[in-house]
Amino acid sequence: MEGLNIGLDLLIVLVVAIAGGMLARLLRLPVILGYLVGGIIVGPFGFGLVQEAGVIDSLANIGVVLLMFAIGLEFSIKELLQMGKVSILGGIIQIVVTAGAGYALGQWLGLSIAASIFLGFIISLSSTMIVLKLLTDRGEIDTTHGRIMLGILLVQDISVVPMIVLVPALSGDASGIWMALGIALAKAVGFIGIMLAVGYWLMPWLLKKAAAQHTREIFLLTVIVVVFAAAYGTSQLGLSAAFGAFTAGLLISQSGFARQAFADILPLRDTFAALFFVSLGLLVNREYVLHNYDIIFGLVLVIIAVKFFIGSAITRVFGYGHKTVLMVGTGLINI
Repeated sequence: MEGLNIGLDLLIVLVVAIAGGMLARLLRLPVILGYLVGGIIVGPFGFGLVQEAGVIDSLANIGVVLLMFAIGLEFSIKELLQMGKVSILGGIIQIVVTAGAGYALGQWLGLSIAASIFLGFIISLSSTMIVLKLLTDRGEIDTTHGRIMLGILLVQDISVVPMIVLVPALSGDASGIWMALGIALAKAVGFIGIMLAVGYWLMPWLLKKAAAQHTREIFLLTVIVVVFAAAYGTSQLGLSAAFGAFTAGLLISQSGFARQAFADILPLRDTFAALFFVSLGLLVNREYVLHNYDIIFGLVLVIIAVKFFIGSAITRVFGYGHKTVLMVGTGLINI
């Protein structure tokens, strides 16, 4: 009976995704908005139609992995290296400056020093899933501003590791923090080294063997195993699973099987991406929002203004034109 309930919840979520997406398109709005509103309506704080929100959330995280993998397939290592300066240096500057602004905002709100630092960490990050979904829907992944945003988002994903290491220090437990940071850095470097070796020697051979079977199912299963092995590996190392999936896609993009892998993975990516955004709507506590709307919307406006200014200014400093500056600033305002 439990499995049947989960199946019903999944059916409700998918129906809501279809209805919300169609309504959003009718109103000429991003389909993401329709997914989110649909999740709010059927979620525990709405009509309560979905009971297994945790299961839906777990399935939705697959959407993050598949989306990042598909994005990696559309890029090349050479393209990322060309954006290295603005992505890496600009991404680090964006994180530090935005975190500092978040800390100042927390102090102004009367939060403790630890809570203010934590608020700064949260504000400094943008949602990789939301940004890339919007860029994909608009066909702008391969544009200049799309590449810049992707590079900065990857830096943000990696920066989560030292943030997680630093969180215990905020509660007063700072023992061994430098060793923990060193270990985290070594894990990240080690994973990248292993993936490069696998991508150069093992990946082409494995994909060639799978394609030689002339069976679409075997090739697709092979690709999925590679994706989730990379995602699982990074998550076990304390890194972002999305980062591992993107790395796997980037390595496969260097082979002759990138186009076939992209075509096979596309339907799964879009289905689970819809689940992801509906699952976000399931988390929204309507009563809490209504009772705290003044501080919530005030914070939202301040965060949007601050992040837009920082993202735009950094892009401008690196010499990009007005359109790219505005697009990057707007794309990174979410948290």
